Amino acid sequence: MKGNSVADARCSCGFTEAEGVDVTIDDHLLEVFAPDDDKGTDGRYHLEGELGLTCVCGLAAATAAELDGHFRQVFTPADHIGRDGRRHEEARG
Repeated sequence: MKGNSVADARCSCGFTEAEGVDVTIDDHLLEVFAPDDDKGTDGRYHLEGELGLTCVCGLAAATAAELDGHFRQVFTPADHIGRDGRRHEEARG
């Protein structure tokens, strides 16, 4: 169960995992960075494949965390500015 612990991940915009009971920092960052066309910063399409833990680009992840990390890597712009115009970076506190 999530709570207001120092282990809860938070974003520089103010989002914390504790705020959204079932929303993780990965969910939040994907929401603010992933474009509607699913095209990553590398110019390729990235979307969860029909087979579990895969990306349509060909990546086959061993864990959900690995797949989440892949999406964060390919969708996060160098300046960390989300589609909402705000800066988003994970911070632990």
